[in-house]
Amino acid sequence: MNNEILLSTLIDEISMGPFGSDIKIDNFINIGVPVLNGSNLTGYKLSENSFKYVSEEKANTFRKAIAKRGDIVITHRGTLGQISFIPENSKYDKYVISQSQFRVRFNDSKISTAFMVYLFHSEYGQKKLLSFKNHVGVPALAQATTNFKRLELILPDLPTQQKIASILSTLDDKIELNNKINDNLFYKITPLLPVRSLALAKANLVSC
Repeated sequence: MNNEILLSTLIDEISMGPFGSDIKIDNFINIGVPVLNGSNLTGYKLSENSFKYVSEEKANTFRKAIAKRGDIVITHRGTLGQISFIPENSKYDKYVISQSQFRVRFNDSKISTAFMVYLFHSEYGQKKLLSFKNHVGVPALAQATTNFKRLELILPDLPTQQKIASILSTLDDKIELNNKINDNLFYKITPLLPVRSLALAKANLVSC
């Protein structure tokens, strides 16, 4: 397959987020359907550390802006280059994308979604993604969904994509686990530091 493929031939769904005026501050509630922002697109997989929420009823008014497991979410305005996918083990089964994002669902019989995310995080993929960036005013991708569909990428065959994605995903999972272990150790050790400092100070006094 190693030739350029037009992305529009691989996409099942693509749509922009809601207008900014469609979600107001008073729409946010304590729990409900999560609304994504740039802080959720910091890695390959969706980051789920923090959310704002809207009601199920409000979320249902944004049918095309609802991202689900298996979808890719891309920033088209602001911090460009952000792209993450929603894994099958995500905390929620659906999310409302922001006004600065668009979502894509690829045909998984033709393409590996995970592979596509890794590809777009590469230098090659970033260059392609940012090829229709505006250079005036706020950083933005011009006609984001239209131009995204027009991208042509060199892609390996599907089995190769799946193998590459599996290897990279396994490495990412290990890195994530190590980071969690390190964070846990940090929170456990931090309270002990003042005690250690006091003990060292006393020891120095005794030695004097």
